[in-house]
Formats: sequence, C-alpha cells, structure tokens
Amino acid sequence: MKILNPWFLLFLPLIAVCFWMIFGRRESESVYYSRADALARWGISSALPHLWRGFYLTAILLAFAAGLRPVKGISRKEEVKNARDIFIVMDTSLSMNAIDLKPNRLETAKKEAAAFIKKRDFDRIGLVVFGGVALMRSPLSFDRKAVLRLVSAIKAGMTGEDGTAIGDGLGVAVKHLAKSSAVSKIIVLLTDGANNRGVISPEMAADFAKNVGIKIYSIGVGGRGPAQIPMDHPVFGQFMGRIEDALNEPLLKMMAIETGGQYYRAESEKRLSEIYDEIDKLEATKILSSTFVEYRE
Repeated sequence: MKILNPWFLLFLPLIAVCFWMIFGRRESESVYYSRADALARWGISSALPHLWRGFYLTAILLAFAAGLRPVKGISRKEEVKNARDIFIVMDTSLSMNAIDLKPNRLETAKKEAAAFIKKRDFDRIGLVVFGGVALMRSPLSFDRKAVLRLVSAIKAGMTGEDGTAIGDGLGVAVKHLAKSSAVSKIIVLLTDGANNRGVISPEMAADFAKNVGIKIYSIGVGGRGPAQIPMDHPVFGQFMGRIEDALNEPLLKMMAIETGGQYYRAESEKRLSEIYDEIDKLEATKILSSTFVEYRE
C-alpha cells in the first residue's frame, strides 16, 4: 500500500473540527429539530438527525480517503545475481573407468559436476561429452534439472568411438558460446588423457575461444602414475588391468593460460570439489536485476 498525496494529511485538523460540529453540539439539537412533533406525524423517526450526522461524517471520510489516493501494488526487491554461460566438457573415454578415484574417475567427475550445477541459480549451463568424437548433450539452458539428468546418464564409451578428441569437444562448446552475449563465458574441461583423435586440434580450439572471449578452465582428472582399471576379456571375462598416466598437462595449462582461465589437477574427489569452488569464486560476475512495480488505485 502506498499513498500518492501524503500532504492531504494536513486536513486532519479540519476533519476533527467537522467531527466536533456534527457530534459535539448536542445542546443545539432542539433548534434544528423544533418541529419534531410534525415529523413524527409523518412517520419519521426521531433517530433521523443521527442518521444525517452519520451520512455527513461518511461523506467527509470518503472524500478524505480519496484525496490521499491510496494505491496498491506488488513490491519486489532488487537483487545482485550471477550471470554466466558455462559449458561443461567431459571426457568419456574408456580410461575414465580407472579406479584411482572412487568409485572411478568418471563417476567422481559426474558427481562433482552435478554439485556445481545445482548451485547455478542464475547461470545457463551446457554439456558436451567427448571420446573419439564429440557430442552435444545439452545446449545452454536454465533448466538445471534437465542438465542434471543428462549428467547422470553419462557413461564411458557413450560416443561410440574410443579415444580422446579434446579439440573437438572444445570446438563444439566454443561454437555455441560464441553466440552468447553473457558477461562471462567459460568452459570447464575435464579429461584424463592426451588428444589423439578428432578434426580440431586443442590449440586451434583454444585460439578460437580466446578470440571470442571464452575462458577455459581445464581439469586433469586422476592420480599420478599407473592406475587400475576394470577390463573385459572375451574368454576370461572381467579382470583388473592397468593404464599409465597419459595426461598432457602442458597442453591443458597452455589452453587455460591462453584464454585467461586456469589449470588444475584433481587427484581426489575432495580436490575436485575444491576446484569447482575456486572456479565459482574466480568467475563471480554480478548484475543488478530490474524491479518493476505496477500500482492500482
């Protein structure tokens, strides 16, 4: 509720005077209604003077209220919000099944990516996965629940071709982010290997990203040194194999530095969670939301 003419309150003393004149001068009633006997003969009650006083007072109060011009509307507070467009680009090559992170590298990456997405109240999120080829799983979207379902459905080898096409994965994300007008555009890249497949080189993808103002935050997933990984044999069934640490850290560092981002190594679930928190703080972009209030009299 809002009053458009608060200065009208200055008439309150006048209202009080009118109230006194109507109800306070009882001693003079006999003067105004000296013909009560005549009125009674016509069936008019002696209560009529009181009704007239009520009508006068009601009219004065209504006029006073109208003069104040009270209005109502929906008030909304202005808020400072984050505004970013973020693509998560996740490696789904078979090596992401390694168990040096529990239960394995891919499930840990999915879990922490989901935790990060859940905090993105005002950011748009997109999702790209890559193995031997890159697949767009979700364009930029405010629908966190839909993106979370897609993250949950990620599986190693889901692209149909094994390998690590880092450049192609980045290229798909860069192509979509290039059209964005967001203040902050970032790619969070998660991989455990070196680029060995694809059409676009990681260096070329990083150069494209730099030219359109996209930062790459690259995360190397997995411990240092050899890691155990479940494998399937056509005769002997599943057995525990071993893979070497193939992560190309110099490449990931170069792409991050070139685009104004940062490189991290996640050797544990705890460290990966901390990395996402650091990225969130580094890329905090503030905007002021607009407030519109419509008043009705």
